[in-house]
Amino acid sequence: MSEPGSSAGGLRVGVDVGGTFTKAVALTAHPLALRGHAVVPTSHAAAGGVTEGVAAALRALLEDLGADRRRVELVAYSTTQAMNALLEGDVVRVGVIGIGAEPELRLARKRTAVGDLKLAPGRVLRTEHAFLDATRGLDPDHIDAVLDRLQAAGCGAIAVSGAFAVDVPEQERAVASRARERGLPVCAGHELTGTYGLETRTISAAVNASILPVVERTATIVEQVLRQAGIDVPLLVLRGDGGAMSLDAFRRAPSFTIGSGPAAGVAAALHQLSLTNGIVLECGGTSSNVSVVKNGRTVMRTLRVMGRPTSIRSVDSWVVGAAGGSMARLGRRKVDEAGPRSAHVAGLPYACFATEDELGGVELELIAPRAGDPEAYAVVAAGGRRWALTATCAANALGLVEEGEHYARGSREAALAAFAPLARRMKRTPEQAARDLLDRAVDKIAQAVAEAAKTHDFGPTVPVIALGGAGTALAPEVARRLGRPYVRPGHPEILSSIGAALSLVRAEATRHCSGPGATLELVREAERACVEAGAAPQTVTVESFFIAREGLLRAVATGAVALESGAASREPVGEPGQLRAAAAALEMGETELEVVAHNDFYRVFCENGSGRVAVVDGLGSVALAETAKRVITRHSSTMLAELEGAIEAGTVNLGVATLLPRVALVCGPHIVDMSDARRPEEILATAGAVLAGHDGPAVAVLWG
Repeated sequence: MSEPGSSAGGLRVGVDVGGTFTKAVALTAHPLALRGHAVVPTSHAAAGGVTEGVAAALRALLEDLGADRRRVELVAYSTTQAMNALLEGDVVRVGVIGIGAEPELRLARKRTAVGDLKLAPGRVLRTEHAFLDATRGLDPDHIDAVLDRLQAAGCGAIAVSGAFAVDVPEQERAVASRARERGLPVCAGHELTGTYGLETRTISAAVNASILPVVERTATIVEQVLRQAGIDVPLLVLRGDGGAMSLDAFRRAPSFTIGSGPAAGVAAALHQLSLTNGIVLECGGTSSNVSVVKNGRTVMRTLRVMGRPTSIRSVDSWVVGAAGGSMARLGRRKVDEAGPRSAHVAGLPYACFATEDELGGVELELIAPRAGDPEAYAVVAAGGRRWALTATCAANALGLVEEGEHYARGSREAALAAFAPLARRMKRTPEQAARDLLDRAVDKIAQAVAEAAKTHDFGPTVPVIALGGAGTALAPEVARRLGRPYVRPGHPEILSSIGAALSLVRAEATRHCSGPGATLELVREAERACVEAGAAPQTVTVESFFIAREGLLRAVATGAVALESGAASREPVGEPGQLRAAAAALEMGETELEVVAHNDFYRVFCENGSGRVAVVDGLGSVALAETAKRVITRHSSTMLAELEGAIEAGTVNLGVATLLPRVALVCGPHIVDMSDARRPEEILATAGAVLAGHDGPAVAVLWG
């Protein structure tokens, strides 16, 4: 039997952790209706870190729901925690254990010695390298000696990376197992990715390992809150690429949530607005995220660390250290910069949310928000209390925040009173001082928006969409600065939480049996149920569990709605609807296309059997659209041999280098883009892993 992840009348809960506020919402998906929400400050300084804010937001929301909490069927979680941990350097020293054997011993040693990794200005991930020669196998005593040395060097987590471990992961598993026996957080390269490239996998594993201790606290506390509330429902985490992962998967691979916050915001904008092209600007209290929607879908990228690629995919976004809570850093008689420090980081309230009486007789003071910061950030003080002068305060002082914007609207009179002492220092009016601060924040954000527009060739009619608590205070100014239209969606301050709640899908398939081995049929049943519940096929992953006391085998599929305009409200379409979507994506007539292959998840349309090709799922979402040099349609059992010949024929030898064709493989629910491969063997090994166990048609697309 199958149990889809949403039922009529059920409630979905979405939780989004931002740099300043943690927001939780409860809603029904069909029809879309907001049932309740809670907003609390993100608890950076608390003993339990940001997890205490998550717990507070969830408890407040569940209390507000009352008896309706029994209708909660799924909790979805998006977070900037992984990204913030890297940006703020909240990482542990990582011991990197390389593994290699003759004749590749020297090369493996070199490619696993990745050194210290620069994460952000002034933030570095320190790594300590060790190497195991596995030419004659691995000696447990040697493994223990290496672990002893790395622990003595202060390593709080371990990354294990072995040459060819994608194909033969046993040695990585052996080292990881002994590290876990010591209670060390550990990540093995093969657990993150099935692609080749030893250095790429090593860097990916090191980055992932460095944040394992931080996210373990989050996962544990979220589980405890739900358990205490008597809510036994699935908890899914939004990945940075818009996919879904279970809480256990989040514990193992938190780096996949880098970009989770922007993904939630873009998902909400796509689901609520009929966007074709747009620049999504999410302004929180500490930072702003700029993401893009192009041709009705979001743009992805591969995360790079110090210019070196990782296996981590996320929504393409620009992170800006300016937002609603950004404080003024002063020069002699002007505001030099807005941010990167915020009122929240300094632990101060916004002046515009005070009363005029409280601000009577305020004086200007300069502070250092954190140890090591310059003592140059402007605050006002009166009666033993301090308030921050922020970009949101500046927008209020200038009368730019509309009524009804509850998270950004303060008192204009209080804001003007707070800017008065700064204005005296600058020999200007309070309005001019406020404009100076607001302009510095808008300068930084507008630069990122302009860069995003230039990168994606957006003309001046492409709008700026406001998200986040400060979005309605800052996004209109950014749009005016750049001469672009401005769009305010409904509930912009909690839209990321809504996006998380709407995006994630879960389904189960169960069967009584006598042993733990999941059958391919059961896995396929769970995959199909997840897709039928609205998930894009390529986002679906399946984990299986055997419950011995019940003799029950359970396959749990998790996935996400496509990051594509209108995808959340789409109904299944037949072949005519898929054909229309393919023709639109390829900008050609429907009569020029024919179906060359189809399975339970996709139809593949092609221009007269070659040329332009589009892969369309059952909801009419276009998962792949390219102008191909060759399209190969074969049964999965014979595809590999045909693909090998096509790669050889399509490879161009340039003398000093070899240019491989770009290859994508469509098989079952999977679309695997192998364009980053550097050698034909990498493409074939990845393709072989995808094709294994599938009994049906497969399509390979070669282009470039």
